[in-house]
Amino acid sequence: MRFQTSTLADAPAISALLSAVAACLRDTGRGLWSADEVSVAAVSPHADQGQYRLGLMGDELVGVFRLDAHDPVFWPEMPPGGALYLHKLAVLPARQGQRLAQQLLAYAVDAARTAGVPALRLDCAGGRPQLCAVYEQFGFRHHSQLRSGERVFDRFELDLTALVTGQTA
Repeated sequence: MRFQTSTLADAPAISALLSAVAACLRDTGRGLWSADEVSVAAVSPHADQGQYRLGLMGDELVGVFRLDAHDPVFWPEMPPGGALYLHKLAVLPARQGQRLAQQLLAYAVDAARTAGVPALRLDCAGGRPQLCAVYEQFGFRHHSQLRSGERVFDRFELDLTALVTGQTA
C-alpha cells in the first residue's frame, strides 16, 4: 500500500469509501456514521487541509483515515499538542480482512512521530469488542470511556514514547 495526503480533489473518493463502509455497517446492524457525516460536504474541509491520509493499491483507494491536532469532542480534557487524534479509519468493504487496517494504523503512527507528538489517540463507539481488539492487538491501550448523551465511546491511546523507533506493536 502506498500513502498520500489528501487534497480537496480527493473529497469525492474519500466520501465514497466512507459511505460504502457506513452502508456496510448499517446493513449488518452496526451503524456508525450517518450519510451527512461522510458526505462530500463534510469531508471536503478536512481533505482540503490535508487531514486525510489515503491508502492506495495501484490507483484504487482502499483505506483512509483522518488525523486531527486536537479533539475537543471526544478528548475535551486534553490540551492541544499532546497527541494526534485518529478519526474515520476505514477500509473498503471488498478489501476488509486483508490486514489493511494495520497498515493504516502503522502509517498513522509514523505521521504522529513525524509530527513530534508523544501519543496517538482514537475513539470508537462502545459495544464493538472486535474493533477494540484490533486496536489493542496493535498496541493501543484502553484509556477510558466517555458518555455523550445516550452513547458511550471507548477511548484508546498509543504511547509513542514507549515504542522502539521504527517498530509498531
